[in-house]
This record gives sequence, structure tokens and C-alpha cells, in this order.
Amino acid sequence: MQAVPTSRGFADVTMKVSKEPRALSEVMPRDGSRNDLKILPTNPDYLRLPVPSISSMSSYDISQFAFMMNTYGAVILVPETDEDRLAPYQMLDRLFGTTVQHDAANEYGIVEINPAKPTSINTANPKKEHLPHTDDAYTENPSMFCTLQCIQAAPSGGGETVLISGAELVAALSNKELKALMKPGMVSMGRRPAADGSWMKVSSIPMFWVDQDSGWLQVRWRCNDGCVGDVDTEAKPAYEQMDAVARGEVHQLVVKMFPQELLVIDNRAVAHGRRSYEADEPRVMWRKNYEGDGELAEQLRNGLCPSYSSMFDGMYSMFEPTLVDLKT
Repeated sequence: MQAVPTSRGFADVTMKVSKEPRALSEVMPRDGSRNDLKILPTNPDYLRLPVPSISSMSSYDISQFAFMMNTYGAVILVPETDEDRLAPYQMLDRLFGTTVQHDAANEYGIVEINPAKPTSINTANPKKEHLPHTDDAYTENPSMFCTLQCIQAAPSGGGETVLISGAELVAALSNKELKALMKPGMVSMGRRPAADGSWMKVSSIPMFWVDQDSGWLQVRWRCNDGCVGDVDTEAKPAYEQMDAVARGEVHQLVVKMFPQELLVIDNRAVAHGRRSYEADEPRVMWRKNYEGDGELAEQLRNGLCPSYSSMFDGMYSMFEPTLVDLKT
């Protein structure tokens, strides 16, 4: 297993101001060459952080975890000893704070993802891949952090977790398209329970916005998987481009998870999904999401990148005050 890097080893490069609008694919390098842009690695093992146990992570473990989250936007905690399945949440609750409520959660705030007890139309059919999405895209204030603990992996090895950097989605856009998607009402996304497939909740908040407190660009995403409602005609070409990118294997990081491993995702920077597996196979994951107001609130940066980054020199008109902060 590769050691956790202590630095990316790249200098922050200031981009020259151009008189012509530049494509976002040109100013957002996805090669790890910038310290202010979260990008997933090409090797899933780089996300793995071995710890003696998740419930008793040391201050050093926590600092390594925070560094990796700020670098990649996702970390897989790998406990080296067995512990009770609920034990990790003592640490997670401490680090990430308030639990985001869900109508299918148990008394611990955990939602079991299990096709035998499906909670949505997308978890009900394992033979169909669950396309990349950010959690709570149907709400007015999506979770800051998503956690997924592997309780039982599919015996065949299928059902792998799929991750995609939000930066890949942004890079598919023009400046004008990104600016349009920073307005509310462009794309509506809903939650559809497995029982009847009805539209239980729907939200049309912006797909991208700048957090007023941090200045970081945030993403809300869902592939067209049956839970996307109206797409405004102004946004349709851009949405279809991003949908194609999110589905493309070349942009995806495929992660095989094993029992007791726990994946933590920056839900404002990285989308996740699942590959297909056989309908008669057992596969169980525990999901618990957080508001991010815990002990690591000051150390972790939520989102893709700062909107004031030198990447965007000459392009700051994309981030007008009226497009900042989804709560305004």
C-alpha cells in the first residue's frame, strides 16, 4: 500500500490574464498541479488511509485524514483491527458534527443501502448501475460530508463504488454555461422512494454556487437517472455534456471496498455512484451524512476550489455577488 503523501509537490501557478475568454478545461488542470483544486487520484489506493481503528484515531491520523480530504475530496479509512460496526460513528460524529436527517434513517442517523430493503428507485435494482450523484441534491442545503461504510461486499466483486471529481464536470463547460448553472431553477432534482416512485422531494437550487463564508465553489450533481425533473432549455446542452462526462469511465475512479472500510466524501466536490451487480447477491452499505460543523470545521475546506483562485484571472465575472451563496 502506498504511503500517504505529505505534499503534492507542485507550486501554485498563477495564470496569465487573457483578453479572450478561456475554456474552463484550460484553466482547471486535472493533473494535480494545483494545490487549490481538489482532484481524485488515478489510483484508488491513494485514497486509503490505514488506522488502528476508526473510533480511536490519533491526532496524527486525523491530521493525515484532513490533508487527504483537502487534496482529493475523498478518503477511505481502513481499520487494522476489528471493531463494532457502530463504533466508527463516535469519531465521525465528533469530527463532522450534526447529522443530516433522512426519512429512512435509523435511530443512529444511518441509512442502510440494501436492495433487499430499498430506499429509492436507484437502490432497488442492483443490475442497473447507480449513476454518479451528490447526496441530498433534492434538498435546499445538501450535506457537506457523505460517509459510506461497507458492511457486506458483493461476493462476485461487482457493485464497486464509482467516484468522479466535480472539476471534471466544470471542465466540460464554457464560462457562460457555468454562469448560467449558478442560477436557481436550471435543473430540478428529486427523491423518489422505491415503494411507488413518486416525487417525494424536489429542489431547483443552483448546480454550482460560491459559499459566502469560504469563497469556495460548490457543486450539486445528479446524472439523468430517473430522479432529474425539469431541465431549463438554457441549461440543457451544458447538462447533457456533464452527464456524458459523469458516465464516461475515463473520468471515473472505480473503488472496490471491503467490509469495515469507510469512505468519506466531500459532498460539495465529488460525486459518487455504484456499478451493477447480480440481483441475488448480498451487498450492504451504511450511509450517514453530516453538516460539517464538528471539530474539523476549521481544517476542512468544502468544495472544488476557491473562486478567488488565480486560475480564474480575468474570469471573475462568473462569480457575481448575485450568484454567491445558495442561502441568499
